[in-house]
Amino acid sequence: MKIQYDKQADALYIHIGNGQVRKTLKAGKNALIDLGDKGRVIGVEFYNISKSVPEGKLKNVSVELPVGV
Repeated sequence: MKIQYDKQADALYIHIGNGQVRKTLKAGKNALIDLGDKGRVIGVEFYNISKSVPEGKLKNVSVELPVGV
């Protein structure tokens, strides 16, 4: 799993799995879910994230953990 924050886009993306995005679903007001083959979740994006997280908490967000296949 990998978590990244893009300040310019004001988006937080959580990479959950590997593969090519086949479909993107809207999940709530400011969230998108990327699906790959067989409907597996590849990632979740939260946009306009600075409106939901206190200022200063998103300066440097980057976490990497092994992704199971």
